[in-house]
Amino acid sequence: MPSTRSGVLRAVDVCLRVAAALLVAAAAFLLVPLPELRAAQIELALAVQGLEPTCVRGLLVLGTGAGGAVRGDFLLCAAALLLLDWILGRASRTSQGL
Repeated sequence: MPSTRSGVLRAVDVCLRVAAALLVAAAAFLLVPLPELRAAQIELALAVQGLEPTCVRGLLVLGTGAGGAVRGDFLLCAAALLLLDWILGRASRTSQGL
C-alpha cells in the first residue's frame, strides 16, 4: 500500500513535469515571431522571466534570423524541472519499496 509520502511525491512529480512541458511550449511559442501575437509573446516572455531564478534569467537567449528568439533560459529551467521530476520519481519508487 502506497504511503502518504509517496503519494505527495507523485503529485509533486506530476506538477514538475507539467511545468517543464509548459516552459518548453512557451519557448516554442516565442521561437516564431507572429506579428498579430507579438504583444502576447512579449507579455508571456516577461511573465515567465519574472518567475525564473535570477542566475539563469536571460541566459542563452539567442535571436533567430526570422526575428524570434530561442529562450535558452526557459529550456534550462525546464531541464532542471525534469531533473527534479526524475529525482522525486526515484524517491517515490524507493519509498514504495519498488
